[in-house]
Amino acid sequence: MKTHAAIAFSPDDPLRIEAVDLADPGPGEVRVRMQACGICRSDLSALEGKETVHFPVVLGHEGAGYVDAIGRGVTALKEGDEVVLSWTPACGTCASCLRGEVHLCASVNMTTEGRGPLTFQGQPLDRFMALGAFSEHVVVPEKMAVPVQSALAPTHSCLIGCGVTTGFGAAANTAGIRWGERVAVIGCGGVGLAAVQGARIAGARQIIAVDPIADRRDAAIALGATTAISPDNMRETIIEMSNGGVDAAIECVGESSVMAEAFMLIRPGGRCVVVGLPAYTDLLKIPAVMLLQEKTLTGSIYGSANPATDFQKIASLADSKQLLFEPLVDKIRPFSEINDGFEEMRSGASVRVVLSFD
Repeated sequence: MKTHAAIAFSPDDPLRIEAVDLADPGPGEVRVRMQACGICRSDLSALEGKETVHFPVVLGHEGAGYVDAIGRGVTALKEGDEVVLSWTPACGTCASCLRGEVHLCASVNMTTEGRGPLTFQGQPLDRFMALGAFSEHVVVPEKMAVPVQSALAPTHSCLIGCGVTTGFGAAANTAGIRWGERVAVIGCGGVGLAAVQGARIAGARQIIAVDPIADRRDAAIALGATTAISPDNMRETIIEMSNGGVDAAIECVGESSVMAEAFMLIRPGGRCVVVGLPAYTDLLKIPAVMLLQEKTLTGSIYGSANPATDFQKIASLADSKQLLFEPLVDKIRPFSEINDGFEEMRSGASVRVVLSFD
């Protein structure tokens, strides 16, 4: 079938919305009519070379829509089902999946190297995270289209596909925040604000949010942070405020220097969780002796989540008004204005710009 997709032909040129050819869903695949897709920092990272993609490429991975066609053998979905896209294939056979760690599935890949159902003028198109959701339709394996029942509008539920799950899960799953703990969240973009909410829902008694932008600090307070500060003298300030260091620090910036600072401001026995995406060449340097204080440093991908269960859990928290989505979306733009949305995300002032296909 013919559909329209936003194609990045190079890292520096604007995306072009073009008519493309999309193959019908094959065995075990579904076609999703996209309704909304967030512009995530990871999409920018792909253009900046922090993620491996092959041009020309269709970016986009934080999407929501409904199933409008199914391939042979599909049993979990039917036409009309509302779904949120997941970028873990959850293959079910690799070592990680067999351990129940589907977020670490060996089949997760940032690039398809042009393999798949999408072509432009006979040329194969790469699809970021095997989704390529900046498109009116996508064809994906059924496990990468997760059914979600919710009152959320697609322009909000799409955030479950990446940013909210990543941030909320970093707090609730990876950090395992417990009732009464002290937490620092460094970086209050969309992921960081979701982490603030995850810490609040988990019962943290003190949540210190850190960001250089005043509007983001205000948003963090509105979403549950008890204090919001600028990064100036962050270590000294947080250690003093938390009586010797926080129980858990969640880094959502993606800079190795910030990761090192996050590690230094946790208490002995505390946990530092790195969520931000650094460049492949970045090295992290910390005093090795600090590990003898039983401090833990770990990464978090996709919030250590299992989309098959956690997507619905997050949607249900939103329906009960415990997890708020509206403050996470600065602007909703039509798909035709995708380049304007990218410029707004590049500026750093926006938490999230969401594209609507309706």
